[in-house]
Amino acid sequence: MEKKQVLIAKDTCPRCGSEFYCGKSGKCWCYEVSVSAETQEAINEKYDTCLCPECLKSLSENPKQIM
Repeated sequence: MEKKQVLIAKDTCPRCGSEFYCGKSGKCWCYEVSVSAETQEAINEKYDTCLCPECLKSLSENPKQIM
């Protein structure tokens, strides 16, 4: 039996602990949030998984919160 790939998965934000849905298909909501390359790099260094919409938007607007 062939496994089906999950295109939308329930996840937990490593920053705030809230649950959210991640679009594993590459057409996720997060692609609509404008994040600088420097901020994205800092997020990737600090967190192992995706952030929820609220946290990603907050950090994109105020990257100093990452530290």
